[in-house]
Amino acid sequence: MADYNFKPKITLVGGDGRPSGVPRHILHLVSVLQEEADLSVISDKDEGGYTALREMKVRHIVIKGLTNRPSLRHHWHGITSLLNTLRNEASDMIWIHARLQVLVCRLLLAFRIWKPNCPVVFTHHGLPYGRGYHPLVHRICKGLEKLLVATCPPQDLVFLNHRMAGWMARDAHATRLARHRIHILPNCSNLRPLPQVHKTGIKRLVMTGRTGRQKDYDVAIRLLAELPDHFRLTLCGPGTDDPKFQSNIAALTTQTVFDRITFTGPLPDARQPISTADAYLLTSRYEGTPIGALEAFEAGLPIILRNFDGANDLVSKHPCGLVMGDQNLAHEAKRIIALLDEFDRNTATLRANIKTVWRSHWAPAIFARNARTLVRSVLRTANSQVEARDCIRDAPMLHQGLHKNAAARAQVPPPYYTADAPSAQSGLQQ
Repeated sequence: MADYNFKPKITLVGGDGRPSGVPRHILHLVSVLQEEADLSVISDKDEGGYTALREMKVRHIVIKGLTNRPSLRHHWHGITSLLNTLRNEASDMIWIHARLQVLVCRLLLAFRIWKPNCPVVFTHHGLPYGRGYHPLVHRICKGLEKLLVATCPPQDLVFLNHRMAGWMARDAHATRLARHRIHILPNCSNLRPLPQVHKTGIKRLVMTGRTGRQKDYDVAIRLLAELPDHFRLTLCGPGTDDPKFQSNIAALTTQTVFDRITFTGPLPDARQPISTADAYLLTSRYEGTPIGALEAFEAGLPIILRNFDGANDLVSKHPCGLVMGDQNLAHEAKRIIALLDEFDRNTATLRANIKTVWRSHWAPAIFARNARTLVRSVLRTANSQVEARDCIRDAPMLHQGLHKNAAARAQVPPPYYTADAPSAQSGLQQ
């Protein structure tokens, strides 16, 4: 962007408008890129996830039908409206984030139904298959990924970490994935200074995220039942204020345990519950790089993660964290009590060490540098391909290896890695 004499027009595509990881990631991108690019954000109606765009004075395009619902008519309206909008935007770069839109748009590219005139970037906020998914969903999505990697035209694919890129290379075959340009853009958190809260003898565990099978609240509730009476659990995120959800939670446990749970509903940010928490809990079946866990790093909190893929990597960096199983929750409760006792004995030192790890890996400055590098790489590659096609068109002879009716193909550079970490090339070879 600093390499160009114009502000590139970049369109960011999300899904629903509720506060969650994808909207927060997009808002982080907007805060980084808004001075150097003409940004637009597309999503379903704002339900708190994109409210900050008004203060940032970034255009928000609302398209009904981008929220996940069990309705083919709803999704047909959403994807057709999205495609019409993208065609009319005349963007220099389209960046798609929401999982359903990532899948559908890649299918449209694979079947050559959609032929955009600018580079399209797809971010995998978590692999759509793997441990923790329903077995049938796992098989279908894994097969789809293999098909898309093999048949789509070369694309810019973004992963949150080297581990995810390595798994994709293993499952879809590294030689096929090498046709595409691979980028690593780790998440970040940006809570800013937290409000000061007077702590009491109550131990509060906080868990963030929208309701659904992924978060597996059953485990969190059963764990709370094994912890002493002075432990409390705060559930934050879209759907946690739904009476039906709360009734389902009540049916899992006794009234005494249920009374120790707080439901906040969706929050524009997690600053208030994080500031009152003694530890961050996440009982998900699967995750990418959960922003909630990174916010716990930023706040200097202990973390307690279920053994989903990637949990061990996060805890290995954390000075006061643990990975828990779900088979013997009474034993896990004892481990959690011991962990928080250790934190209480060395709070100042451990909190400082936790925050140091966050500054080294997931601070906004690191994210900003990586995001700008990624965008420059995408735009530079797109410009070089246009220049190469122009040269071939004006050349007095055919490009070597092309017959007279073949479309000229510019030479594709090797994958470009944008993480401030060891090269993702090693991850792709695993």
